[in-house]
Amino acid sequence: MAFVGKSYQLEKDENYEAFVDSLGMPPGRTEFFKKFKPVHKIEKNGDVYTITAQCPSETVKVSFKIGEEFDEQHTASVAKSKFTLNGNILNQEQKFNNGSVINYKREYLDNKLITTLTHNKWNGKAVRYYAIKA
Repeated sequence: MAFVGKSYQLEKDENYEAFVDSLGMPPGRTEFFKKFKPVHKIEKNGDVYTITAQCPSETVKVSFKIGEEFDEQHTASVAKSKFTLNGNILNQEQKFNNGSVINYKREYLDNKLITTLTHNKWNGKAVRYYAIKA
């Protein structure tokens, strides 16, 4: 788990705006997420992990235990969320009451993080590329 405690700065993304559009959020939230270019960090305290995504206008934090489903609060809804860890790949599945399921595959490599996002109500995928923040 060499990625714990490191910060990653978003460098570029592919198909991310289309992914955000597929979520059907209110226009204000859609625009916020399209401009969301966070610094990503994961920390561990005992068996609890915390992911922080920080940008100048907002910080998003989520704490979890590997393999345990929990309620993850969002602006206007709650998702059943679950994380699994396989080596350097951290997967997250969010299930919403409206039937939407979002999957995040975070692959931590030597000096970068690649996050792949999919959504069950969209046929595409988005990829966000991060580099170690100096």
